[in-house]
Amino acid sequence: MRHWDKLRWAARFHPYLRRSKIKNRLILSFLFLSILPLCIATLLTYNKSSEAIRSKISAYSLQILDQLRNEIKRENELLLYLTDQIMMHNLVQTSLLQANTALDTQSVMDSYYELNSAFSGRKLFSQIKSLQIINSSGKLMYDLGYDKLRDEDIAMLTDMIEAGDGQDVWTHIVTKNGVDCIVLARPIHSQFNWMNTIGYVFIAVKESYYSRIIHEDADVGEGSDLFIADARGVVLSAGNRSLQVGANYPNGELLKEISEHELLGTRAFSAVFNKQKYLLVYSYDAVSRWYLVGTIPYELLNKETKQILPYIVLVVGLCLLSSLLLAFLISTSISTPLQRLTESMKQVSTGNFQVRIQDPSNDEIGFLTGKFNLMIEQLRDLIDHTKQEQVKKREIELQMLQAQINPHFLFNTLNCLKWTAAINHVPVVSDGLTALAELLRHTMVDKKEFIPLRSELANVDNYLIIQRLRFGSSFTVEYDIDDGLSEAAIMKFILQPIVENSLIHGLDGAEREDKKLVISATSADGQLQIAVQDNGKGMNEAQLRRLLDSNYRGKHRLSNIGIRNVQERIQLNFGTKYGLSVESREGEGTRVLLTMPMIGGVGDEGHDRRR
Repeated sequence: MRHWDKLRWAARFHPYLRRSKIKNRLILSFLFLSILPLCIATLLTYNKSSEAIRSKISAYSLQILDQLRNEIKRENELLLYLTDQIMMHNLVQTSLLQANTALDTQSVMDSYYELNSAFSGRKLFSQIKSLQIINSSGKLMYDLGYDKLRDEDIAMLTDMIEAGDGQDVWTHIVTKNGVDCIVLARPIHSQFNWMNTIGYVFIAVKESYYSRIIHEDADVGEGSDLFIADARGVVLSAGNRSLQVGANYPNGELLKEISEHELLGTRAFSAVFNKQKYLLVYSYDAVSRWYLVGTIPYELLNKETKQILPYIVLVVGLCLLSSLLLAFLISTSISTPLQRLTESMKQVSTGNFQVRIQDPSNDEIGFLTGKFNLMIEQLRDLIDHTKQEQVKKREIELQMLQAQINPHFLFNTLNCLKWTAAINHVPVVSDGLTALAELLRHTMVDKKEFIPLRSELANVDNYLIIQRLRFGSSFTVEYDIDDGLSEAAIMKFILQPIVENSLIHGLDGAEREDKKLVISATSADGQLQIAVQDNGKGMNEAQLRRLLDSNYRGKHRLSNIGIRNVQERIQLNFGTKYGLSVESREGEGTRVLLTMPMIGGVGDEGHDRRR
């Protein structure tokens, strides 16, 4: 059912399709089947190439970020190592433990001198803007002397350490001289009791130092940005001066999106900032709890694919033009011969049968054109043949009109001859003329195709009366007709040729004295069987074949034609399984059997009473 439903659904569109020419349909279908897949393949290729480029740039950018993170991590570890040495230095420990004891000026100067001697040669000191140590009471115990942190920043840092349960703090500050720095703030614990915080150390490194590490060693493309942000979303260092260092990133959802993708294990994703789409990549440093973030505009990612886009458009355009040209050529190769064929059909419909199409092609249309030419030739031959038949028919009709004899005049003449023979006491001639008149009446006047069996037997009697003029009483005739078959309908004038064949080929010239002709009729299984049997000379196999051969021309040619005519008439009306069969033995006689379907009676008036 579904298959037929689909066919019915498709058939609804056929009237709409048939409204346009075949040429247009072919061009549209060709373009649809060629250009549409080409465009789809082009778009898929363009998208896939863009995705491949984005994927490679993402992997490349992540690799750069990881390298930068490791480099920054090494620098931060140096700071941690430096602060570890400071915190574990005996002088620092002693000074912080004795913070509440009054120290003389000389002792303070000695401490400064000793600390400067211990740490001034360390790496990073050239980038350190401030190094300060305060005790647990907030009293300054040591200052490197280049620049100082503001008191409110120191208070903020100590609060952040306390809020973080003593964890190190890495964040952004601005020194008293207005220099952007990244500060490391750490609590100093007593070496005798680690749970006892005896002071704090603060190291501030110029932000430009980190910015230089990021942007001098890495280039992720024009328009791209690299920056460091802490867990709060505060920008700690950035090469792009449009980003305000020490302030939250303009997109407040940045850290939230990073955290969500971090849970998914995705380190590269798309994000929209300031109505522009970016590819965002990040790398996390667990030591400092920083995010090294890179933002790459999609314009940069699609730059290479956009460069090949004109070539793709050019190729698609050339393919489109080629497809149009090819579609036009193919559709024209189909529509043009069809149009010629249509025009030829129109000429044929007007009566011009001299049309002929020259098409030597071997395709289906060429085959159709050849058949069309053959059909025209056959029609022309048929028309010529019909015209000839009409001419012959007209000639025959004229001949029949010329040879037509008035039946009443013929019958009156025969009656005059009959009475003349009777007056002159010649009864044989009188009976012969009566029989001939009756035969002519059934032949020329009666136009019925089917007559009752009794009427056909009467015709046979009239024929036998005429034949007795020739043969005399040298033969006898017997009838054996089953009851109820007298009214059975048979074709007119079907028994006379059989009887004539029996007289001419069978009884005539037979040496026996008891010449006899038997006509019988029986019915069985819905069939009527009429047998005509004689005890005459009989026939051999060769004679029997000649009798049934319509092409044989012998002495008794008319009788032979009559036998064959009976066979053809029966089979023409009832089919090939009916007809006549002949059995004959030389010296014993011949039996002809006619088989026809049993048909209801036909009255003498001609009313059909067949079943």
